[in-house]
Amino acid sequence: MTKETARKMAVNMLTRVEAEGAYANLLLQKNSLRLTDSRDRHFVTLLVNGTLKHRLTLDYALRRHLSKPMSSLPHEVRAILRIGAFQILFLDKVPSAVAVNESVELAKEFPKFTGLVNVVLRKVMERGWDIDWPDLKREPVRYLSVRYSHPEWLIQRWLNRWGIEETEALCKVNNEPSPTWIRTNTLKISREDLTERLREEGITVQLGSRVPESLQISNFGALDQLDSFREGLFTVQDESSQLVAHVVNPQPGQSVLDACSAPGGKSTHLAQMMKNEGKILAFDIHAHKLELVEQLAQKLGITIIETQVGDARDLPGIRLESQDCVLVDAPCSGLGIIRRKADLRWQKEEQGLKDLPALQLAILERAASCVKNGGTLVYSTCTTEPDENFELVKRFRLSHPEFEPVDLADVLPFILEEPRDVKQGRKGMLQLLPHRHGMDGFFLAKFRRCEV
Repeated sequence: MTKETARKMAVNMLTRVEAEGAYANLLLQKNSLRLTDSRDRHFVTLLVNGTLKHRLTLDYALRRHLSKPMSSLPHEVRAILRIGAFQILFLDKVPSAVAVNESVELAKEFPKFTGLVNVVLRKVMERGWDIDWPDLKREPVRYLSVRYSHPEWLIQRWLNRWGIEETEALCKVNNEPSPTWIRTNTLKISREDLTERLREEGITVQLGSRVPESLQISNFGALDQLDSFREGLFTVQDESSQLVAHVVNPQPGQSVLDACSAPGGKSTHLAQMMKNEGKILAFDIHAHKLELVEQLAQKLGITIIETQVGDARDLPGIRLESQDCVLVDAPCSGLGIIRRKADLRWQKEEQGLKDLPALQLAILERAASCVKNGGTLVYSTCTTEPDENFELVKRFRLSHPEFEPVDLADVLPFILEEPRDVKQGRKGMLQLLPHRHGMDGFFLAKFRRCEV
């Protein structure tokens, strides 16, 4: 039996992702802590996420040296070939010969395929990036798909919207490692004091320039081993996600409804901005997900969040026009956070996107009915798709003239620099894109209820 190493663990996880549809991020959270060395934990995360992100490119390189299709090989052997090719093609710090030898060792559990793994990976090592790509001009969809490892249907959508240059830029960003952002719990500590505390714990810290609570951290091990994390001085949340609470801009003492609240990042941020004064109703359709909201609130020292199980299309028990602020962080395709979730690009299908706007609009309609006169409504998603964003909000406004757009330039904690962003912001809507803004892809829209 081969000893469990970072590479073997990566093979097991990748096998489960492909064969069982398991989620890579959950597998990494659950299993990587079995590795006692933090460098091994980092390596297994790099192998799993990198191999998943580049899977199509890796398969394209491997198929040139296979006499049989990848689909005919056992899942474990596919994973061994992929992580071997990933190390050869993408990791400069791993000698290619080491990557091949370690892969062959892993393949010894499958004796029938040991020779195949050895021969194929040695050919990948010999050829490197000398790969015959599809022609960009004649087959732009296929070229961008295999070169940057994105499904063709998604490439086609982006090409139709932005053209080759921007689509390629977005694909490149999606394949980069995602930075780790944290949100300072200002109920317990200032950002400056947290920065000093983290640096004392040996962590590299950089202040975020767009959100006053944000910090980017690196060179850390398991966060749950840090005293500052255990004490609830911060929580993990991307900068673009942190913008949502600032757009809502709730005030202490107000009544706030978060219609789709789990896992609680935005609900707890709202509570911070309210100085833990007032009331937040946090809804979710799944009871077990609301437990995450409650656990996070308790850890951060927040007492004003009241969770309630319920479908956001119904929001049972919430009176009409009863809330000062309502947030709809709607369930969406998630195509703005592909960089952050390595397996997301392979889990989505174009057909599935068509059903989302009807659900999102139904949630937005019911949530809007809860906004009191003079109150505000914020709609957000973590996707890049207009049907879930601009077009959906336009449909909503056609039937709800009582909701007027709020100038986002007045509530965002940073200045909108690009003319197209300013224009969108002044209409009450803003689309953030990874390749333009260096943040996760997010959409934000804000409206105020007025008498008509």
